[in-house]
Amino acid sequence: MDDRRDLTSGAGSPRIEIRQLDGVDPVSFAGTLRGDVVWLDSSVPAGAPDSARDRARWSVLAPCDGAFTARFRHEDRRAHLDVSMPLLAWFGASRSEDRPAFDVLADLLALTPRLAEPFPGLGFALGWVGFLGYELGRESGGPDRTADGHADADLRFVDRAVVVRADGAAWALALVDDAEPDASAANRAWLETVADGGPAADVRDVPPSLPSGPASGRVSRAAYETAVDACRAEIRDGNAFQVCLTTAFSVPGSGREALAGPGTDPHLVEYLRMRAADPVPFGAYLRLGPLRVASRSPERFLRIGADGRVLAEPIKGTRRRLTDPEADPAADLAVRDELAASVKDRAENVMIVDLLRNDLLRTAVPGSVHVDRLCAVETYASVHQMVSTIGAVLPEGVSRADVVRAAFPPGSMTGAPKTSAMAIASRLEGGPRGVYSGAIGYFSTSGAVDLSVVIRTLVTVLDDGGAAGLRTAVRSRTLGAGGAVTWSSVAGDEADEALTKTRSVLGSMGVVADW
Repeated sequence: MDDRRDLTSGAGSPRIEIRQLDGVDPVSFAGTLRGDVVWLDSSVPAGAPDSARDRARWSVLAPCDGAFTARFRHEDRRAHLDVSMPLLAWFGASRSEDRPAFDVLADLLALTPRLAEPFPGLGFALGWVGFLGYELGRESGGPDRTADGHADADLRFVDRAVVVRADGAAWALALVDDAEPDASAANRAWLETVADGGPAADVRDVPPSLPSGPASGRVSRAAYETAVDACRAEIRDGNAFQVCLTTAFSVPGSGREALAGPGTDPHLVEYLRMRAADPVPFGAYLRLGPLRVASRSPERFLRIGADGRVLAEPIKGTRRRLTDPEADPAADLAVRDELAASVKDRAENVMIVDLLRNDLLRTAVPGSVHVDRLCAVETYASVHQMVSTIGAVLPEGVSRADVVRAAFPPGSMTGAPKTSAMAIASRLEGGPRGVYSGAIGYFSTSGAVDLSVVIRTLVTVLDDGGAAGLRTAVRSRTLGAGGAVTWSSVAGDEADEALTKTRSVLGSMGVVADW
């Protein structure tokens, strides 16, 4: 079927051209991409509830090297904007300025052309993709810290993408503008190349970047348990109701890694191993400069529809499934039922629901915030999770950046009250979280936004340098993990929960946490 369509806001204006694709394998297509890329990768395990399937209807594969491109990153408290020549009329010249990230993002979203959604329910109509790191929480009352070794935020304006529906149907999207004939011709040529099948690159044959030993904790298990008791003391003294306490595990690499080229990215292969072991609605693989982010998150932070409807779906409460749940389904069901009945886990979840209701009220239409589901339990390949759903409606004209800032960082990764809980966690953790605990997703030209919570995520930082085809050393590889501490928490149980959350990532690589 040859689906060639334009989505335009007027003759001669920026618009999206579409080609339907036959038999596209997202894994093989990802392997063909050179340079920076964002893959928002949705899937769900067999037997998942309808609510989980609703989150996983579309995947987006977006190369970051199109004819119309821009990059916004916030690093060392400065905003950096790099634009290609065709976009100067939209975003202005490349520049660096000392301004808050969300202020700059609001300006960029206001300047971004507004385009229609290609398909009902997709939301994504090209636009800004990437991540917002946890340390941007300093702009909404959090501790004044910056990430270590990479930017606090990195968003790319992408003008090319392949979108894949849950049933396997796929389309290529590209931005064109009659005012920029050369850039438009380049994007049309890309569309035809993808529609014709494009180059082949089977990344399954590339050796993965497997760790050479166990993952080691940033702090000892005993130190983490001591920090849990310190959180309980803060709660006893009335300084918080709940504190999300995290730590990080250092994952050894295999020495020096190849820079990205078609069929040569060992970190992508590593991600594919995680993907095969643990289907989730909000998987993601990001290759952005020296950064590699492999995320297997089941949790949505915020979805904002083009119509201004907002949805938040916090997860609080986790139980590890049996190693082989099919061998003893009754025992696995008992684990699920125990989570559903847990007074402690329900209390954690309800506190974060109240926190998110407050966050959304800051920008929503008064009276529009509502709770659709409270403490529902959903099952994934390795864990059972307790999930709630909060909705709201935005007033006309409110910036999507302001909505996200008001709720950032995700409440399920802070505790409550948010500002106090973040300060306590920051003091006890002793280091920045970086990408972990932030958000990954998109701000679309349609006005839609969809962001996941960055959990169960391996973050690799390479040395920044070297020409294409050379090799570069791994600077760091970390996996964050933690959990919500309440007055009824038991330190040993909280440590066990943190370890449980590492298994969906480390287990796929045959690695354990040495803790």
